[in-house]
Amino acid sequence: MNTPIDRPLPELGYANTPHPAPPGKSRVPTLLLAGGFATVLGLLLVLGIKPRLDNVHALAAEAPSTAFHAVVQEAKPAESALDITLPSRVEAAQRAPLYSRVSGYVKELHTDIGSQVKAGDVLAVIETPELDEQVNQGRAALAQAAANLKLARTSFDRWTKLSKENVVAAQELDERRATLDARDADYQAAQANLDRLERQQEFQKIVAPFDGTVTKRFIEVGQLVTADVNDASRQLFELAHTATLRAFIDVPQSYFRLVAVGQGADLRFHELPGETYPARVVRTAGALDDNSRTLRTEVLVPNQNGKLVPGLYTEVTLHVERAQPPIRIASKSLILGSAGVQVAVLDEGNRVALRKVTIDRDLGDQVEIISGLTAGDRFVANPTDRLKDGATVEVEPAPKVAAK
Repeated sequence: MNTPIDRPLPELGYANTPHPAPPGKSRVPTLLLAGGFATVLGLLLVLGIKPRLDNVHALAAEAPSTAFHAVVQEAKPAESALDITLPSRVEAAQRAPLYSRVSGYVKELHTDIGSQVKAGDVLAVIETPELDEQVNQGRAALAQAAANLKLARTSFDRWTKLSKENVVAAQELDERRATLDARDADYQAAQANLDRLERQQEFQKIVAPFDGTVTKRFIEVGQLVTADVNDASRQLFELAHTATLRAFIDVPQSYFRLVAVGQGADLRFHELPGETYPARVVRTAGALDDNSRTLRTEVLVPNQNGKLVPGLYTEVTLHVERAQPPIRIASKSLILGSAGVQVAVLDEGNRVALRKVTIDRDLGDQVEIISGLTAGDRFVANPTDRLKDGATVEVEPAPKVAAK
């Protein structure tokens, strides 16, 4: 008797036997749906990509006709005459603080601030009682020395006669001669001391050392003044020569070779619009300042009418001539980038060559170039970022000038 486990199983044949379709359903709608979806997707792709391709072909077709249109100019040098304007302020050509050489009290005041004085005019008088007594003592000492000298000379003359008669010894005559010489030296010393005191006494009068204007006064009548103390607290007056004024300017290093003694200049003041005051260069420092790299220059301006006063701020314009003027172009012709400042120069075939240039002066809408561009070079006056080295440009014709 065979057990169920020993009974052979029949072959099922699942792989080769098709499954019957469920009753009432068909595969045709599914296929139609998939085909419709593919058709719609294809239409969308065609509608989206085709315009882009058309645009690309259109741009490629228009590329030859959209080359860069360049406005070309010829590099020309600037004028050889150059005006350099620098800020400054005018001050007196000569100025001196006045002090007292003697100690005493202010006795008289003859001037005040704003007074016009001449050289030698008395500004003030100092009363010096101690010095006056020293002068009197010096005169007395001189009189005493003169008396001693007279006695010594008389004694010497007498002993000389006695020596000729062999009445006195030669030694005694020599002693009288030495005494005479000593008394004469005493007299000379007393005379020198009196001269010194009298010259010092002349400093009781404070006089003007030169023609000018009293710009400051620091003393009053009765005030004590001290001799030979030259600090600000002991100053009596300040005198300034204002008939000629001076101004100092600092000329930049790039222009120091253009400045020379005797060169003309003009001064202008905001407080005096429309007026120009001629001046001239009188001296330069002869060396550049270590910190500012500028040349200290002094100019003088006449002021005989007194219209200008020291302390006014001014603009000094130097008129110079340049032996090799730089090239001047419009600022908009420059190309600014990582390679520095460049200019697009064209060759005969209108091919671009980007040249690095060095700017000397920036005038706002124009710049002056000292290297990288030479007179006669053709350059693009309207460069853009599209302009590359080696590119060929189309040159726009120069605008026609309407006939008058």
